Amino acid sequence: METCLICGEAQDYKQYGNYNICTTCADVMEDVMGEFFLRTICNCSKPQSHETYFSYLNSTSKYISDYKKITSRSKKYERHISEKASDAIEKVEVPSKQRYFERMQTVVKWLEDNPAFYHYYFKKYYVCPSCGASIFDRYSKEEVGDWIVISCSECGELIKKYFAPKTL
Repeated sequence: METCLICGEAQDYKQYGNYNICTTCADVMEDVMGEFFLRTICNCSKPQSHETYFSYLNSTSKYISDYKKITSRSKKYERHISEKASDAIEKVEVPSKQRYFERMQTVVKWLEDNPAFYHYYFKKYYVCPSCGASIFDRYSKEEVGDWIVISCSECGELIKKYFAPKTL
């Protein structure tokens, strides 16, 4: 039986193609990458002096520059989320939540050592799968309890849903 690349436990299901990542690590990965995705699209949607660039994104069907945009701030984000998880571990008294944040640190460390995973993970999140709009320009965010839902603001298609506990 194959083992998880992140934690070394037995892999029960292959969620990420060629990456052997167990279900527990995959669940935490979804939360970590979901927050990273939201931070990236929020930063890109702020009015800037790059209007020509955004015009280019709207008029093309392949967002190669968006692909680069996803990874440009990954190191800063990894440090930020690792620090937040460390703080949460110290403050949280519920054992299951503490294990969650410990696993989060393990996932973030693995991401630091495997930056190519960002390219693999985000390859389908540049445009809306339904209408083709750039997610960097056209998205809406809704908080539902401890969950964040990201949708296309053009057609309403669900793009991403992730767990964002208030302790972070």
